[in-house]
Amino acid sequence: MSAKLWAVIAGVALVLVALVALRPLLPIDETRYLAVALEMRQSGDVLHLTKNGELYTHKTPLLFGLINLVWLITGVSEFAARLVGPACAVAMVAGTAVLAGRFWPVREIGVRAALILAGFPVFLIYGSATMFDALLGLAVLAGVAALWRIGNDAPGLRGWAAFGTALAFGVFAKGPVILVHLLPIAVLLPVWAAQPPKAAAIARGLAVALAVALAITALWLAPTLLSATPEYRTELLWTQSAARVAGGMAHDRPIWFLAALVPAMLFPWGWSSAVWRRVAGLWRADAAVRLCIVWAVSALVLFSCISGKQVHYLIPTFPAMALLFAKAGPGGRAYAALPLLAIVVVVAAVGPGLIPLDGSVVSETAAWPLWAFAGLCAVLALVVWRLPPLPGHVLAGVGLALGLHGVIATTGLYASYDGSKIAQILAQNAAAGLATTQNPYHAEFNFAARLTQPVATPTDAAAWAQWAVDHPKGMIFGIVQTGGMTTPPDQTLRYMDEDWGIWPASAAISRGSAPAD
Repeated sequence: MSAKLWAVIAGVALVLVALVALRPLLPIDETRYLAVALEMRQSGDVLHLTKNGELYTHKTPLLFGLINLVWLITGVSEFAARLVGPACAVAMVAGTAVLAGRFWPVREIGVRAALILAGFPVFLIYGSATMFDALLGLAVLAGVAALWRIGNDAPGLRGWAAFGTALAFGVFAKGPVILVHLLPIAVLLPVWAAQPPKAAAIARGLAVALAVALAITALWLAPTLLSATPEYRTELLWTQSAARVAGGMAHDRPIWFLAALVPAMLFPWGWSSAVWRRVAGLWRADAAVRLCIVWAVSALVLFSCISGKQVHYLIPTFPAMALLFAKAGPGGRAYAALPLLAIVVVVAAVGPGLIPLDGSVVSETAAWPLWAFAGLCAVLALVVWRLPPLPGHVLAGVGLALGLHGVIATTGLYASYDGSKIAQILAQNAAAGLATTQNPYHAEFNFAARLTQPVATPTDAAAWAQWAVDHPKGMIFGIVQTGGMTTPPDQTLRYMDEDWGIWPASAAISRGSAPAD
């Protein structure tokens, strides 16, 4: 890699570290995942994941294993653990640059692709999180690279075996969702490849790839299933995956959800009409452009058809858009200044009360962070308008991501989503026993409090009464408004924009007799 690319990679790493430092460990995803990683360390079981002592089959173990590898060096550290996801995002930037060089032997196109990927605020925000999508993105990049070789100079079984290895990597990273990203690209080889294999050869190759993927995946899956309970097997193999497709997950969305957010996801690069015209003009002449379009569009369509979907599910497709925009070349009149100016207008409307913020976390703190953010957006709009597209858009994207995190760090948002105060109280009383009124409880405080025993989650009057008898000096916590407690809490703390209460164990007796149960 060139010195320029190394400089870009170092810059991306610094930005991602800054984003991590500017926000707390966010519930419920980041708090839950670090709790699962901690329980892996405590149990020594790298196969069967648990969350608050109960089986956890929604994710595969690779990310948690990587966090534990880091902890072998640093000890149990929140900050060190939170750098694993960003490290994968940095690797995605490097991998995108390498892939650009394979697609097009044009000088500096890899650097341009890396800068464009790093200029997507959505990529930076989710890439800085302790989540699975950047890790999955590395598997997708490996799979696309293998398919590119198959479609050009390596159509033999070795190329398909490499593709199967990438599929297995994806399964280890986040499960069978890797097929949503890569299988359409493989099936549609005749659409994008300049000299695609024949249909029969593609079918044979896919069979080889799936066999390789299954063989590698079996190294983890076989011992996991053989040593698991029947309930764990059912959950792992069927229930959680089927629920995401058919519905019933907490984040079920309408079919148009992702499509409606495309303009925000592609800010600032996608706000240039000239770029889209160039991309369209390259469809016939460039196989790599066709591959990237198939890559991005197929993922958007398929995830839109799946009931349970989130914006971050598309993070592995951002390299496709970065590669497209790098090839087309940023240029022409850009309208990316418009959303930045819209933010300025919204903040200006908040000042005189045209847009009320009464009762919100931000309204309870000083107004200067919002005004500073509005000023930053005004400067970024000018930067987009006056600078050449490449540096202007990079500054706009990075600046917006940092500015949003600056608002988090300087307003009540940080304190509201920082569970350390509640976790400190729980840690001090953990030995006497802890119970929560939250059902389900997502282990929001288990990592921050470094709990070594699960939090009890009684579900009926008899269970609450028995817990109180067994833990007379124990502590109860939960959201005041929805917890069903009939006595006022001894303490009330604000978390996730909700009032969380702390009760003594004796309060469980009155709750246990309440009709709400």
